[in-house]
Amino acid sequence: MIDFSPLKARLLLDYPFFGTIVSGMESVVNDNIESFATKGGKFEYREGFMESLSEGEQIFALCNSALHEALSHTQRRGNRSPWLWNMACDYAINALLIENGFTPPPAITYDKRFGNLSAEEIYHELSQEFLDQEQNDRDSDEGRYDEGLDEKLSRAQREKRSEEAMEKSDPLSEAIHRLIQPHKKSLIDWRSELREAIGGYYVSDYTLIPPSKKLLYDGVYLPGVHSRHLELSIAIDSSGSVDEVLLTQFIAEVESISELFGSYTIDLIVCDDRIRSHERFERGEAITYTLSGGAGTDFRPVFELIESWMYCPKLLLYFTDLKGKFPLLEPPYEVLWTKE
Repeated sequence: MIDFSPLKARLLLDYPFFGTIVSGMESVVNDNIESFATKGGKFEYREGFMESLSEGEQIFALCNSALHEALSHTQRRGNRSPWLWNMACDYAINALLIENGFTPPPAITYDKRFGNLSAEEIYHELSQEFLDQEQNDRDSDEGRYDEGLDEKLSRAQREKRSEEAMEKSDPLSEAIHRLIQPHKKSLIDWRSELREAIGGYYVSDYTLIPPSKKLLYDGVYLPGVHSRHLELSIAIDSSGSVDEVLLTQFIAEVESISELFGSYTIDLIVCDDRIRSHERFERGEAITYTLSGGAGTDFRPVFELIESWMYCPKLLLYFTDLKGKFPLLEPPYEVLWTKE
């Protein structure tokens, strides 16, 4: 087992942010991986690989793991494809390290065109190249599980350590802040976020037979899309607190969704303080609706209606100004609340 303590001490002096985080990470030998990885606050590495690296390259590996830890990339992943999200994080992390003079190990995941982009922005770019504009891969997401009490405590401790590291004066403070806190509301169009979130529910399955043709010419085999169909429930808040301008924007987004995703099953619900209408539209069928209401806002009738169905939706998209009564219990499906 390699003793990384001298390298961690050097990082504490030269780069306190990285030093603070890696000093609290346990180093674990794992000869079942190709190089190194970050899992549950631990720095895992294949001993033969790490021994072949110079000290500068080993420092790079430690800093890479420190940023994966600080990024909370598992929590930030959402519904994105796990393998593609991890690749996006590596591109963002390695670009920052290389551009600031760190020595990368051989065959590192790096592309200079991603130098100033966040992991979310890089993921969007990669998804266009690798997944035919699909944003997520729920079916292959084997990493999802409910955290136990010990795991939640461990994660909370790691998050606290990352917060403490952020307070350190570090030569890379500005770049680190940009990488870890990439999206401010004023910089991102909520419509783009909406389409990215919905995109993950447009994929029914991936398969390696046949594989994606995107990078076959370079000998890279990636999953290909087997079938595509969007299943979505949409609720529109028609209460009196939603003005005509906002309601018009909601309608435009529903129409845009139907145009963007050709094959779909959409349950469209209009509700103020009670259900005003509910229609289902299938596979390219034109979406028509009558907007009525104008009373108070109560979100609970929509969730009660869905609970009465024989099936459970994967995603409920709720267009609202968020001024209303919410259900007491979290539903067993994802809810995306959308407002201007």
